[in-house]
Amino acid sequence: MRKRVLKSIVQIIPIFIVAGILSVISLYSDNHFIKELSDYSFLMVPPLLGGSIAKELSGSVGFIPGMILGYLSGVIGLGMFGGIFVGILLGYFINGLKKIEISIEMSSVMYIVLIPILSTLVVGLGMHYIFQEPMKYILDGLAQYLNSLDDKNNIFLNFVLGGLIGVDLGGPINKVAYVYATNTLVYNRGDVMGAIAVAISTPPLALGVSQFILKNRFSKTEREAGVISILLGILGITEGALLFLTRDITVLPTTVIGAAIGAAAATVLKVESMVPHGGMIILPLIDNKMGFLSALFIGVASTIFMLYFLKKGENNG
Repeated sequence: MRKRVLKSIVQIIPIFIVAGILSVISLYSDNHFIKELSDYSFLMVPPLLGGSIAKELSGSVGFIPGMILGYLSGVIGLGMFGGIFVGILLGYFINGLKKIEISIEMSSVMYIVLIPILSTLVVGLGMHYIFQEPMKYILDGLAQYLNSLDDKNNIFLNFVLGGLIGVDLGGPINKVAYVYATNTLVYNRGDVMGAIAVAISTPPLALGVSQFILKNRFSKTEREAGVISILLGILGITEGALLFLTRDITVLPTTVIGAAIGAAAATVLKVESMVPHGGMIILPLIDNKMGFLSALFIGVASTIFMLYFLKKGENNG
């Protein structure tokens, strides 16, 4: 199952690249339409993940329900992790429905009508009543906690925000921290966004670079994704580290702490940015460019240092 999920994630990586490059072009050109294209590209991630994973696990009959519920996961704030979750859930649910014995005459009705409707309805209701409200409660509570922090203690505030960026790598918790940072730009504060710009890039850059430094700690699939992860890190797309987290949960503490350290270092070095984006691609728009690069180096080095101790070696080359 894990290999099929990873395959689906790898297949949608071009969306992140397209969306990221379009986003950067819109920043430098101030073109609103290109920014919309970038936003629409990112919106496609949850439905495509849901549809692709459901199809991998249960066949073509799972694709449409996966697309529908993947889109729902994006709407209710679960993001790409919601897409992954509904894809897996649909895969198992549909495989269970397939075991029901029916006549040959009814098979077409079963696969074209009944399975898509039942799977979409049952899993969709489950998402709405079981996951949507608890997730909303958690995210609202997190936002309230961030608002309660003393913004005069910028080092601690940005340390927390950076850690949240590294928790789910582009998921709903990541977005809470990102939205908080972008909201500070309204008050002409670039200190928070400067720290977040570093945190956004730290996980994908660190995990990409670690493929060349800690080769024996990663599988062949992960090593092949290393260069792409570096590219996404440069573009400021935290999701570039998702492949590694999905494969091995022991990576999670390193992305959280590494991003937090990078954000704190950026605060100490007085890095500021008025651009709602991250990554080395926006370096020309950053105040204190050397500080930005230094903080990014500190965050990446910290992450790789932790990976050395936490990431076990692979036996599959």
